[in-house]
Amino acid sequence: MNRDWVNEAQASWSLELFSHLRIIDDVLKQAINIPMVRKYKMPEGVDVLQEFSMSPLMDPTPTNPFLNPLLLGQDKLETIFHAALAKYGCVVEKGTELISFTQYPERVEVELIKRGPKGDRLEPEKASYEWVIGTDGAKGVMRKQLGLRFLGETRTVENFVVGDICVDGLSSKHWHMWGDAADVLVSLRPTETPGLFNFIIAGKCINHSEIASSDETVRQCFRRHVGNRTELKFGKIPWMSYYTPNIRMVESFGVGRVLIAGDAGHVHSPTGGQGMNTGIQDSLNLGWKLALVAKGFAKPTLLRSYTEERIPVIAEMLDQTTKLLNKTFKEKDESPWTQGGSLLQLGVNYRWSPIVLDERKAFEIQKEAAEDALLEDFDFYEEEEKMEPYGNDYDGRLRAGDRAPDSTGLLQADRSKLFTRKSSSLFQIFSVSHHTALIFAHLVDPKHVLQELARYPKELVKSVVIVKPRQSIPSGSHYADYVLEDHDGHAHDAYITEVCGLIMVRPDGIVGGILQNHHSLHRYFKGLLASP
Repeated sequence: MNRDWVNEAQASWSLELFSHLRIIDDVLKQAINIPMVRKYKMPEGVDVLQEFSMSPLMDPTPTNPFLNPLLLGQDKLETIFHAALAKYGCVVEKGTELISFTQYPERVEVELIKRGPKGDRLEPEKASYEWVIGTDGAKGVMRKQLGLRFLGETRTVENFVVGDICVDGLSSKHWHMWGDAADVLVSLRPTETPGLFNFIIAGKCINHSEIASSDETVRQCFRRHVGNRTELKFGKIPWMSYYTPNIRMVESFGVGRVLIAGDAGHVHSPTGGQGMNTGIQDSLNLGWKLALVAKGFAKPTLLRSYTEERIPVIAEMLDQTTKLLNKTFKEKDESPWTQGGSLLQLGVNYRWSPIVLDERKAFEIQKEAAEDALLEDFDFYEEEEKMEPYGNDYDGRLRAGDRAPDSTGLLQADRSKLFTRKSSSLFQIFSVSHHTALIFAHLVDPKHVLQELARYPKELVKSVVIVKPRQSIPSGSHYADYVLEDHDGHAHDAYITEVCGLIMVRPDGIVGGILQNHHSLHRYFKGLLASP
């Protein structure tokens, strides 16, 4: 399948990560909202049977600025990524294929084949790298040469023909559907390109391989199954593919100096729109850790947490998308077309991770134990928190391992120690290139925290002192990278209870530490860095 043309839904957390990558403005300029779905009465296919929203529009909140998933073609998103990389002097080599690799204790030697402008193979070349990351998809060579098992199943009944098609005479304001997958379903969803629609042909009563045999058989299928819509003209098909759902994942995301991410490590049903979003999370989770290792700040053992954190999330994602697949092909079941809140991925978390530190939770457990003791309840024991990779059953309290929320309405202090009216937000500060230390000045002394942070390389952590409205700026705060007044109170509402005023936000937008004071910084970084 020509993945360059695939249109994918960008989940809310992916949009937040694009903000941390500083490409969100470029994405928002090109992406479109998910349109209302129109299902038509059959066999005529003209009158509307049902109209519903795949993802009802929600107003942004101070902590969740991107609550509405957006649609953007993978080719457009790749162009945005390539342009961003070019600003840092990194050029993506197209037409370069990895043939094989050999691992050594200190390096990985690879054999590459490069193709010319006309697709002709040039002479193979060899190169050596400290680390190799395979994002070459389910059919790539990386996972196979690593010997990683791809556990799961291949579904033989629920097949799809997918692709893009140019259609004249069809409104781009709606997502159009005829029939249902229990029999025959044809779907046409508008893309960000006028006149171009992403299509799905599914159902148990059609020959998918025959339909996908040529462009004309696809056009004929549409003419047969959209009823009496003779005004619709089906034209050019830039790409299409015959898709058989594979539901598989690896047990580990790497061996030695070679690691994998995205479809190279997990594949699933297209239902739910989780694919590209999950691959983005893989890459961000791995990227900041590998950067620390490559620069000598962390030991290679840190990379074990990549598998430890991501495997449970992937397993839950496969479970959710498979349930949606089963519902899609169930007789007259419309529910899978309405996305649930968990598919926004804002609840994805790593609370069980060995490298996150939550002293607030420990404090609350001790407090509950003391209260139980006063009540002479001697049966108290610490209940192990249930692993919920998508956070479906959590109570809403922020924990280490959770996604770090945004906070708007923050006023910046100038050099005269006066707060200006220039408003900022935490997402404008969070970045994939550094940790962010949020220092809430009414609970912890910024001076002591900043002195402790000075022991670590400055490039690793940005410091943010946050004060309450009308609170004076504590002494020593001018050494911080940012001093902010929480004018609207959103930061305190999102992050703070009666204890633990020091929050460490990781480069991948995850709360890595909820700490009581500066003494806990060494304990947190001990799990990440080779030495202070």
